[in-house]
Amino acid sequence: MVEKIIKKVKSLPPLPESVNSVRQICNNPEGTIKELVPIVKQDPMFTADILKAANSPLYGFSRQITSIDQAVALFGMGTIQGFAISYAIRNSFPIDLSPYGVTHSHLLEVSSLQNALTLQWGKDQVATHQAEMMTLSLLMELGKVVASIVLDEENKTQSFQRAMKETETAEDVDEIEKRFLGITSEWIAALMFKHWQFSDKMIEMMRYMMTPEEAPDGIRKHTEILHIVKEAIPFIHPLCEPCVQSAYEKADRFGLDAETLHATIEKIAK
Repeated sequence: MVEKIIKKVKSLPPLPESVNSVRQICNNPEGTIKELVPIVKQDPMFTADILKAANSPLYGFSRQITSIDQAVALFGMGTIQGFAISYAIRNSFPIDLSPYGVTHSHLLEVSSLQNALTLQWGKDQVATHQAEMMTLSLLMELGKVVASIVLDEENKTQSFQRAMKETETAEDVDEIEKRFLGITSEWIAALMFKHWQFSDKMIEMMRYMMTPEEAPDGIRKHTEILHIVKEAIPFIHPLCEPCVQSAYEKADRFGLDAETLHATIEKIAK
């Protein structure tokens, strides 16, 4: 099954040139918001998506955002890069997450929650690779798209759906994925990132997201933050009470800011 997943990933279409332009600016140490805005403005629908997100109560910006320049500056390069990749994927091929028993809109909702928590709680706890971490916070569940395709082709949708009904935490979902696919969706996402030639740091963060204790020193804190975000907001039952409690406990264990985590989760859960 893993070999089939690898082949499926290698058959994915390349990302559009507009996304590669965004990535080039975001990955350039000298890249600026000023350079990024004109590229974003080229697609009116993408611009509308960003403005809609910026004015969502989820992000809690203190004023109405009326210009894309404001929105890009507030979100920062990492989140805009994540938005661009997610938008391109949605427009490149149909997304059917029925094996997980959810719709495409559920994926967008969970990804937005994960990004909002990372932006408001996790970002300022690291001094390096902030943009990469913010991009990943919008793409953490992307491997489930390929997992769903393979499960459907193998006629395992219904049995996988039944197993998913018994899950609650992110770890539960991983165990079911390994049972049916031989690999987790986090590792599938890392393979997708490698296929699209993402940075080595982003690929490593994705690989070690569920096992941050195994991550290299330079990205361990980033993986701890993303792990806690995923713990609090698992794919099937985001912000469930046991998940949130586990996230608080892990934040304490990792030496991260559990008090601010609590306040931020209460804010985005409203």
